[in-house]
Amino acid sequence: MGPDAIALLGLVLALLVLAGVALAARTTVPAPVILVAVGLAASFLPGAPETRLPPQLIFLVFLPPLVFRASFLTSPRQLRENATALALLSVGLVAATAFGIAAVVSALIPGVTFAEGLVLGAVVAPTDPVAASSVFARLGAPQRLVDLVEGESLINDATALVLYAIAVDAVVSGPPSPGSAVMTLLLSVGGGIGVGLAIGALVAFARRFVSDVGLQLLLSLITPFAAYIPAERIGGSGVLAVVTAGILLGSTRQGVFSPSARLQSGAFWSLLDLLLNAVLFVLLGLEIRQVIANAPNVGAAALAGYAALVVATVVVIRMVWQLVIPPLAYRVRVALGRDASPSSLPTRILLGWTGMRGAISLAAALALPLRAGARPFPDRSLLVFLTAAVVLVTLVVQGTSLPALLRRPFFDEQDDAEEEEIATRLALAEVALAHLDELEEQGGVPPGASGPVRELWQQVRQRILAEGDEAAAAPAVNLTELRLDIARVQGAELERRERAGHVRSDLARELRHELDLQEVRLDRAT
Repeated sequence: MGPDAIALLGLVLALLVLAGVALAARTTVPAPVILVAVGLAASFLPGAPETRLPPQLIFLVFLPPLVFRASFLTSPRQLRENATALALLSVGLVAATAFGIAAVVSALIPGVTFAEGLVLGAVVAPTDPVAASSVFARLGAPQRLVDLVEGESLINDATALVLYAIAVDAVVSGPPSPGSAVMTLLLSVGGGIGVGLAIGALVAFARRFVSDVGLQLLLSLITPFAAYIPAERIGGSGVLAVVTAGILLGSTRQGVFSPSARLQSGAFWSLLDLLLNAVLFVLLGLEIRQVIANAPNVGAAALAGYAALVVATVVVIRMVWQLVIPPLAYRVRVALGRDASPSSLPTRILLGWTGMRGAISLAAALALPLRAGARPFPDRSLLVFLTAAVVLVTLVVQGTSLPALLRRPFFDEQDDAEEEEIATRLALAEVALAHLDELEEQGGVPPGASGPVRELWQQVRQRILAEGDEAAAAPAVNLTELRLDIARVQGAELERRERAGHVRSDLARELRHELDLQEVRLDRAT
């Protein structure tokens, strides 16, 4: 493909992304479904170029920044609180899906071996949270549900890709010995976590000596690739390396970036995340037609039956897992004398239905080697076709039906997010008033000079107590330096409360964003 064709393809892709995002904003359908449909429809236009999705482009260019942003915004406290549920979803369910698919397809699809079925199972095991997250954000799902879906997606990619590597090696070179499989697993997990910790610590140290906002943004953009590439080179899990580095840096973000850098970094990564996800799903739609065209010639009825079998197996395994395993885990924890709270049946059903697959699964299928030793990779075209069928059906069917499940009366579970927000805002107002008292006692503020600011925060406190409304950022006053000092103290208090576990990370980010805006505005006024 020449430079002109590449430029034209890039322009067409940009227009499709814009059209898909604009259309998704005007509908209640999850954005990934719209974007895949736009790409699929465009592939049928006369003269549409043949678009091949380079698997290494997904793994090397798209995957690291997407995983890094999600892990950076993940609270270690929330991971600890949901550790059991996340382990069951990201490790147990991935393994159950991979081996369950392997057993079903090797028994019911002629010519497919267990090793080939395990490859397919590892490919379709990881979920893509984008469709579910967009629905949750629009309809206001409980935060714990959002944490579980997003936390699962962080870890299950790594688990599935480790199984994928072992399964592909089994097809190419024969089944590995138990010792070899264990060593591969240990190297992948240990190497990924080790590289992630090293890169995260190094970047955190380097950030303290970089004051320029542009350089800070550049450093944050390089970080996921600096973790992913070395981990893959030594045989570790690049995904785990990026996740580890992101969580480490996310837990130390306060005080590392200036308020101005945090605001620009947040805007930059939000835009990058939107673009990468949109491009991925449009490319996925463009690719599906070619995958279908290259499907094995075994008859349309047989292909449809195989696809229905695999899709049904994927959905049923996840749903049965959610209905059976969490209650068993709860009983075990209670029997061991550990704190545990049972999940409701609607929550488990909803989690079971959030098993959409996405571009990562298709990229893993397309990354299958063309040859296994001296012979072609067995049933490669069939495995790719079945993967595309799982991705397309789960995105469309499950993605479009999620809003109905989140509505009452089926799902009427609420969390204490509103109460937590009111309590945190009230605490920030109280610390502002207490700091004014401290400044007056120490003589740092002339008598009566803090009156306007004190009255402002007293009104804020009264409004919170009386109505529970959101406390707006303080309007501009003449005492700029005093308000800037208070904003800094509030930022420190917010950080202390987040570290102590008294406030959720997503709420802390929202309040920190307000304080950052205030600090930047006031700093420019001084």
